[in-house]
Amino acid sequence: MHRLTKFFRNLNIRAKLFGGYSAILILSLLILSSLIYSLMRTTVESGVERELKNSTIAILNTVRTTASVSIKNYLRAVAEKNLEIVESIYVRQLAGEISESAAKLEAARIFSSQSIGKTGYIYCVNSLGVAVVHPNRSVIGRNFKTVGFVVEQIQRKAGYLEYDWRNPGEVKKRSKAMFMSYFAPWDWIISVSTYRDEFKELVNVSDFSEAILAMRFGESGYSFVLDSVGNVVVHPLVEGNVFAAVDSEGHLFVQELCRLKNGKLIYTWKNPGEDKFREKLVIFNYIPEYDWIVASSSYMDEIYAPLQTVKTLILAAVLVTMIFFMPLTLLISAAIIRPMRELIRRLTAATAGDLSVRMFQAPNDEIGQLARHFNLFMEKLETYHNNLQLEIAGRRRLERELLNVSEREKQKFGRILHDDLCPHLIGTEVLSKVLKEKLAHQPELTAEAASAEKIRELIGEATSKTRNLARGLMPVEAAVYGLEVSLEEMAENVARIYNVNCSFTSAEVVTLGNNTVATHIYYIVHEAVHNAVKHGGAKNISISLAHEPQSLLVEIVDDGRGLPDNPNPKGMGLSILKYRTDCLGAELDMESKPGVGVRVRLRLPSSSLL
Repeated sequence: MHRLTKFFRNLNIRAKLFGGYSAILILSLLILSSLIYSLMRTTVESGVERELKNSTIAILNTVRTTASVSIKNYLRAVAEKNLEIVESIYVRQLAGEISESAAKLEAARIFSSQSIGKTGYIYCVNSLGVAVVHPNRSVIGRNFKTVGFVVEQIQRKAGYLEYDWRNPGEVKKRSKAMFMSYFAPWDWIISVSTYRDEFKELVNVSDFSEAILAMRFGESGYSFVLDSVGNVVVHPLVEGNVFAAVDSEGHLFVQELCRLKNGKLIYTWKNPGEDKFREKLVIFNYIPEYDWIVASSSYMDEIYAPLQTVKTLILAAVLVTMIFFMPLTLLISAAIIRPMRELIRRLTAATAGDLSVRMFQAPNDEIGQLARHFNLFMEKLETYHNNLQLEIAGRRRLERELLNVSEREKQKFGRILHDDLCPHLIGTEVLSKVLKEKLAHQPELTAEAASAEKIRELIGEATSKTRNLARGLMPVEAAVYGLEVSLEEMAENVARIYNVNCSFTSAEVVTLGNNTVATHIYYIVHEAVHNAVKHGGAKNISISLAHEPQSLLVEIVDDGRGLPDNPNPKGMGLSILKYRTDCLGAELDMESKPGVGVRVRLRLPSSSLL
């Protein structure tokens, strides 16, 4: 993460703008696209599930309605047929062929001989709620007028009725349906009844199979009906028992469907004639009275087919956005970068010393404000620079004049020592010598003669010291002899005093018309040589003078330790070197390598030698 941050921080502004805007745009588009795709996916899934669920419910209702109609029609037909039988028996009664009681017994026998489904039967109650015919003889003669569905029978006397009933010996009530027809002469309500869990045997599947098979979801989704042990009731492609069917991963999905009975599953399925398994979604509900599972299914690739179109449209929108965005970003970044680059270029020129540079007039935006502030800053900086240059020129002129005055005073004092005091001391030494010789001829004055000799020696030493002092105050006073003489003498003194190899070479005679310039050169060389000996530990030092086309080159090379990495900022040596170089208007270059030594080059323009 740190490397990525550092990499991004080091990019130029155009790359940052383009990269940053692109990343934000792409991220925003990805997030927005993901949200849209997720919403679309959820909507599609919800819509498909809702459609499958509604279809399953519709099929469920269709099956139940069809079954109810079939059962109703069946029970009605039985009820009407038995009513005809009773009416025919009643005709015989009216004809005197049979008595009323015998007629009723014959009708009851016929009713009891019939079975409706497995356990359904025919019974009769009268308008008082008394059971007059029933297959269970213990029920005959009992009054049921307080039972709810019997009350409704008494009120309606004819028609279809559903209710719950528990037969004697049964644990719980079961759903039941019946159709009633009324025979008024005997006041019989003829009731044909059967339990709903036996309806399946009364339902004709062909009555609703076409409606189920006609349903389609997507290109190849369909509805089907199974029972709870996997027997196919209605299916457009398969028959028989599919309880042991497995998907591509070995899951017994039919068994799972039969176990759940209600809900949804996702599995893979390959219809007969297809090459590969496809993922499938099924919504299913259970009809307990028939032990049927009604299901509606659709393939997932067909469910998500619209999403592929959405995905393509989103991708196209992203690409179109990027195509329009990239040139726009480059245009915006160029509008920012171009004036900034121009500002950098002019700042570089100002850094190089051209303080007259200014920015062009820009619009009144942040870049324009920056340009105006830059121009204002450069105007002030140029004014400050000019004033400072004037001040520095005056200060340097004054410093140079003071240094020249100092040098002249030193030279004047050196001349006094050399031309006045030294001859005076030499004369005194001569007189001391004469005095000593006179005293030496008088034996009684031997001690005084020795004193006179001592005085002569002291005066000689004073003369030598005065001469050296004078030479130090005006080291190149012998300009009439050339700068070479002073530098050569310096090299000899350094070699003698410090026991090092110090040499001076000059390819040609160097003539200087200004003794102050010669003095500065002498002291610069003096400082460099003594730094090499004292601080660098040099054993070999070379001093050379050479004329170049437009300058004089003074070079000092040593084999010492070199300059330290961090020279003492308070040290006076280097500061004096640079100061004297500035006074000469020269260039000073110092090359240093640890363990190799130091090379000092002083270049004086030819105009400074006059």
